[in-house]
Amino acid sequence: MRKFAQLLSAMVYQNIAVIIAAGIIREVFGVYGWLYNDRILLLVNPIYSTLLPVLIGYTGGKILGGQRGGVVASISTYGLTLASSTPAILGAMIVGPFTGWLVGKVDQTVKRKMPVAGYELLVGNVFAAFIAVILTIISFLYVGQTFSAGVKWALSYLEIVIHAGWLPLTSILIEPAKVLFFNNFINYGVLGPIGIQQAKELGKSIFFLLEANPGPGLGVLLAYWLKTKAEQKKGAKLAIFIHFFGGIHEVYFPYVLLKPLLIIPLILGGMAGVVTFQQFNVGLVSMASPGSIFLFVGLGPKQDMLFIVLGLFISALVSFLGSMLILKKHSLSPTAAENRNNINYFYFFQKNDNPKSDDKYTAVESEEELNVQANRSVLNKIKNIVFVCEAGLGSSAMGAAMLKKKLEKENLVIEVDNSSLREVPDSADLIICNKKLYTEVRKVAPGKACYPLQSFTDIKEYEELIDKLRGL
Repeated sequence: MRKFAQLLSAMVYQNIAVIIAAGIIREVFGVYGWLYNDRILLLVNPIYSTLLPVLIGYTGGKILGGQRGGVVASISTYGLTLASSTPAILGAMIVGPFTGWLVGKVDQTVKRKMPVAGYELLVGNVFAAFIAVILTIISFLYVGQTFSAGVKWALSYLEIVIHAGWLPLTSILIEPAKVLFFNNFINYGVLGPIGIQQAKELGKSIFFLLEANPGPGLGVLLAYWLKTKAEQKKGAKLAIFIHFFGGIHEVYFPYVLLKPLLIIPLILGGMAGVVTFQQFNVGLVSMASPGSIFLFVGLGPKQDMLFIVLGLFISALVSFLGSMLILKKHSLSPTAAENRNNINYFYFFQKNDNPKSDDKYTAVESEEELNVQANRSVLNKIKNIVFVCEAGLGSSAMGAAMLKKKLEKENLVIEVDNSSLREVPDSADLIICNKKLYTEVRKVAPGKACYPLQSFTDIKEYEELIDKLRGL
């Protein structure tokens, strides 16, 4: 399920610049825009109807089938767009990966079964062309119309849900799923495509506001900032700025995971925001990604901006008050067990020779199970550090930038980069991830050293890491 969610979200977030560009055109020159221009506005529909689905299909095909899979997937998706009366984004998210997977399987078979060496490229291209012809015709004659009918049916029921006042209940699913790091899947894989379809018809969509609203997370962080002291207070303050202005919502997830009851004020804050947005019939013209206050308000029609800010403020206030009540009843001082869990180790994934074990690799805590000399030997070899998060965009990019600055101050020459969970480079000597993703990193990067962090905004954890890198 997580791999499928990563695939869906990757297809959209890798093309997010196109979505935002179309949104800006609509924001400035659209019906609700500042400088209405019907001629420039003609650019938007082809972007949503043809360009974006083809790019999404290509991305999905390339992920599963390489460059050739991406090219064939783009042709198949193009056939889909010609027959679809609605933006074929959801269809592209299925046709693209399926085509790439099929081309990948054919390529593997050709390489394995080819009796004469040197003809693999020729035979592979011929087979890929046949796949392209067949799937393009099928998409054009059958799949496009089927998806159009399905999208129209789904949107009609969503309209009923919106007008019936049930939409705020979506926060019961959205807010907990975000904290469990399914935020990219929800935004890019579900709400984004639905919102694009609605924006094409209405010029704006409330679905763009549901996951991207920074209000609930802001309320939790403000409560933490008021209730904590010293280093924790500094970390919470930094998280507030990164979350609200930078739009990297992942920074508040660890705070909620430390006190799971905070899910309740998050849900209530999300619901309060949705009620406000519904009451004033507001929406955004495009996806706000990242969910920064600048994009969240800036992509709203000019007459909606004030009410969008109002909804954000109300959701933050409800979440803040609920969080303060919970934090008053529960101490923020870590217990001995929590202190033990917060200690960071380098984990080395070593091959497991036990035939009865389901795991191919086992984790070894270097500081406890390896001798000091071996530990220092490994540390001295670390020349490339990679921060990893689900999408490889927000929190990992932020963490990489923070560590890079600290390493420069300490005159440590180590390359620092970031990547998605699906694309961890082989060159990584050390992987840094959130503790929640440790198990996934263990699966995708066996044999690599890993340093899990409780929070990417905790300065103290970076200082401890640098001490370890020095071999102290």
